Parts: sequence; structure tokens; C-alpha cells
Amino acid sequence: MSMITSYRVKRNISFALVIVGLACIAARAWEVAMEPRSGKAWFELCGIILITYLCFDNFQIYRRKTNKPIN
Repeated sequence: MSMITSYRVKRNISFALVIVGLACIAARAWEVAMEPRSGKAWFELCGIILITYLCFDNFQIYRRKTNKPIN
């Protein structure tokens, strides 16, 4: 028996991940500000920005599918 997850639930999960990603971006930006020459800090910041963008993109996709009227 397979369970189908609605677009609304997927949208809400994606939104929660975007919020967590923004908090992580702030933390990584602080790390870069404290030590701007650290390659590791820049790498982590760029990585979390990419992951947060992908979560935001998923949020946008599910938001459009949720708001789409049924014909």
C-alpha cells in the first residue's frame, strides 16, 4: 500500500527547509565575516546557498501546483 503525499504537504516541507536554510546561511555568513580568508567557510557558505535555492525552487513549484485551479 503506497501513501500519496499532497502538494500542500510537500510545499510546507519545502518552506520549512527554506527557513532552516536561511538560518544556516546567516550562520555561515557570520563564519565568513569572522575569517574571510578561510576557504572552507566560503565553500560551506556557497554550498548552503545552493541547497537553500533548490529548496526554494521546490517550494515555488509546489506553490504553483497548489494554487492551480482544477478544471
